Amino acid sequence: MVEMTRRERLETIFRGGAPDRSAVKVWGANTRQDGCIHPAFEPVRDRAFDLTDLMRGAGSPFNLYCGRQAQELITSRVEPTDDPDWELHITTYSTPEGPLEQVHRASTCRRPGYTMEHLIKEPEDMGKLLSMPYEPYPFTADQYRQVDAEVGDAGVAMFSMDHAMYGLQRLIGSERFALWSVECESLLMAAMETYAARLLAHATAALEAGITGVFCWVGPELCIPPLMSPAAFERYVFDLDAPLIGRIHEAGGHVWVHSHGGMNPVLERFADMGVDVLNPIEPPPMGDVTLEEAFARVEGRMGLEGNIETHDLMVAGRDELEAKIHAALEAGRGQRHILCPSSGYQENVDPTPQEIDNWLFYIEEGVRYARELGT
Repeated sequence: MVEMTRRERLETIFRGGAPDRSAVKVWGANTRQDGCIHPAFEPVRDRAFDLTDLMRGAGSPFNLYCGRQAQELITSRVEPTDDPDWELHITTYSTPEGPLEQVHRASTCRRPGYTMEHLIKEPEDMGKLLSMPYEPYPFTADQYRQVDAEVGDAGVAMFSMDHAMYGLQRLIGSERFALWSVECESLLMAAMETYAARLLAHATAALEAGITGVFCWVGPELCIPPLMSPAAFERYVFDLDAPLIGRIHEAGGHVWVHSHGGMNPVLERFADMGVDVLNPIEPPPMGDVTLEEAFARVEGRMGLEGNIETHDLMVAGRDELEAKIHAALEAGRGQRHILCPSSGYQENVDPTPQEIDNWLFYIEEGVRYARELGT
């Protein structure tokens, strides 16, 4: 088979065809202009841009909660703490029924932060949230078209979307969201159904503007075991996302979804709802299904992206990493497969030389061995 361009390869995978070989992706490396949190990552960025199959996000202004009034109704301020490495980011939603406030402890050194107070604390706060006026932003396809042109034959642009369940869950927190799914589910459903309708309208505007490529979102990972039950996944993800995916498919578009964690209880349901590519299919022990098993179960109905753990790129020896790259590519041979680590390439603010070497090896060996298997 003649080698496809990087765009042709990814488009074939999304459309359900047989690519010339597995695609190879570095999540987050899309242009030479991407800023790096550490200069050591710059060679990784550049090599990924030269060799790997690029998937670059773009979108149109959107706010799930109050649309074009977000800049007026959602405000934030920063307060210092006793530790210069940390500060408090305090966000206030001004609603007709009173303010809601969230407090996030953020790192000044680009390390992970922690939400100390979620915006929604009591069931009555749900009414405040939904009382916010909503008027969508005027839709524009300019950014998407610019990104699509810049990517060219090196990959595909993806139209970025929010998610109805995740949009609510992130304001409540996992523990409270799980409890309220039992104690006051009707309040959660009212919000999620409202947000699903707004997302459907946003996607429809994109489709009517001529965007019929790949649409993407994250969030379902917050509604799978052990955080939530498979029954909750059906109500809060499947039932709300399937109509959106159907609308995208009707217009000729495709869907990429990110969901970490154990896919065993819900894998086929992603395919059933129409997801075209699911990321990142983590291997055990972080995940609970092997790539071979996942491909056998979805039976070609869905492309799979994975399955190298980012932690392995940080600490694995060369022989171990090579074996895992080869195993993943062999499992994906002849399938709709995109080789990809489980997260972006800049997860560590202080990378070691070994980590940088491993990323460069992943790129070089991933592309080399994918080509070898594809010939």
